[in-house]
Amino acid sequence: MNINMKRRSFLKTTAMTGAALSLGINRSLKASAELPIGIQLYTVREKSSQDFQGTLTKVAEIGYKYFEFAGYGGMEAGELNQFLGELGVQVCGTHEGYDNFLKDADKVIEFNQGIGSPYIIVPYMPQHVQQGGVNAVERFADNLNKFGYKAQQAGMQLCYHNHSFEFKKIDGERTIWDVLFSTADAGMVKAEMDVAWVYAADIDPVQLMDTWGDRVKLLHMKDLDESGTLAPVGEGVIDMPAVVEKAEQIGVEWYIVEQDRTRDNKDILDEIEISYKNMVKLLS
Repeated sequence: MNINMKRRSFLKTTAMTGAALSLGINRSLKASAELPIGIQLYTVREKSSQDFQGTLTKVAEIGYKYFEFAGYGGMEAGELNQFLGELGVQVCGTHEGYDNFLKDADKVIEFNQGIGSPYIIVPYMPQHVQQGGVNAVERFADNLNKFGYKAQQAGMQLCYHNHSFEFKKIDGERTIWDVLFSTADAGMVKAEMDVAWVYAADIDPVQLMDTWGDRVKLLHMKDLDESGTLAPVGEGVIDMPAVVEKAEQIGVEWYIVEQDRTRDNKDILDEIEISYKNMVKLLS
């Protein structure tokens, strides 16, 4: 079955058995809450800035049982833990800015340990590093090694999350991604690969995962329509069944839905509900 046939099959049918066969997933059907589907809460930032707990409650009601945080609504670790327990959800990771680590890495580690986060992700490379050449990226990677060691000592794993700029050539041959992940220790720093931004950089997400293997532990599941507009997973042009098939092969642990912006005249909660339902079909 070719890629286009697999994509048409996924988009046009709800037969989970057929989807499982096309993906080659040897997994019995599970309750959706057991599937490794998370939500990056940056997606609902506009709503959560007005009503943090109310918005997270609505996200949980859609079916998401694993949250990746990008801010904590002013809540302390203990308070947040209690609230998550009441919702019946767990933390699958957090985004912590590079500057937060530079300012007080121990504080970052302590908070994340307190909420039971298995992954801490640095979500962005500062502009001065992007523009500083190979040496700047190597120094950045060295710092990530240090932060990654601290995270591992506390029972967590550090990752770096890409955008599209990491795939620009930095020395005429290598990309920022190449320099970063070649310099960073393979055990200390893993990748949270953002599928849409890889695709937007004219890189095949499947090929990138094939090249870097188990360095990729988390995926941001994000789609793009034909105009390049962000769309719910399975509603765009990216071959998500092929992405999941390769992710299964290399041992990706979490598939985390993110949609930075909603489509025109759409409610973001409706958008992430579409993504959730499509992710359940992909992974069941």
